[in-house]
Amino acid sequence: MHDIALLHEEIRRLREAGRVYRAILDNAPLLISTKDLQGNILSANRHFDVLDGYNPDTFIGSNVFDAFPPEIAATLWRNDQRAAQEQRAIHEEEAVYHRDKTLHTYATVKFPLHDDAGQVCGTCAVSSDITDARSAQIDSVTDELTGLKNRRYFNMRFHEEQRRAHRDRRTLTLMLADVDCFKGYNDTYGHPQGDAVLMRVARTLSATLNRPGDLVFRIGGDEFACLFATSTEHESVDLAGRIRAHMDAVPVPHTENQPFGHVTLSLGLAFLPPDTEIALADAYEMADQALYRAKHLGRNSVSR
Repeated sequence: MHDIALLHEEIRRLREAGRVYRAILDNAPLLISTKDLQGNILSANRHFDVLDGYNPDTFIGSNVFDAFPPEIAATLWRNDQRAAQEQRAIHEEEAVYHRDKTLHTYATVKFPLHDDAGQVCGTCAVSSDITDARSAQIDSVTDELTGLKNRRYFNMRFHEEQRRAHRDRRTLTLMLADVDCFKGYNDTYGHPQGDAVLMRVARTLSATLNRPGDLVFRIGGDEFACLFATSTEHESVDLAGRIRAHMDAVPVPHTENQPFGHVTLSLGLAFLPPDTEIALADAYEMADQALYRAKHLGRNSVSR
């Protein structure tokens, strides 16, 4: 009788634990699911009904490549495979579509599941919607006028880009650019036209520095900064020359910028070789001095 009583108590505890577990699954604002090693969905909580195309009658039991668009399924499955193969929890950002057709970003942790013998038999994923937080973060590092990243993001990325260039044994170039006699332009043509010039500069920089890894920032006012890696300093000078020429090619009238009579750019380059670690303040000073030399040479020029 004592053993039976203990058994009943254990069953009661399991049922209670099951109710708690089910309540968490049904009410937590998270996507919680499990898959087997073939990518078949074994379980999913009720919150999956926010997803586009979700069908509660067929979702569980379907394969990830049947339940999601191909490009999204490939990313989800790749992360599942990593968790299973490396036998550890991994943290990734994943994107899925909601029923309103908007793309949402989720912070996901995926970890392996084990059978009674200790062998990996599947994976579990727990995902939290961070779309609003990610949008706020992007807004905080984006220049409202031009859409470029701002000085804050430049400060964040500088050391990361220098380390990347070191690993690749390439020279990192910091280029500063500003509009010649920009105060005179604003005084003559007005700030709305000045804003239009700044947007044109942003487009010109982005159109020329369009390789993977090229970064363009609006530092403030009419000053822009660019970070890009090249094999030689000559290649960097050539890119800067093309930017200057593009601004010069379609003249925007600027009577205060003589002798040119139209909007021009001056650019200063600082080179950060792969075998030297240079502080941000020092690199910026080098590029700023080069920009000063470009102005001193008569503007509408490139200096190093």
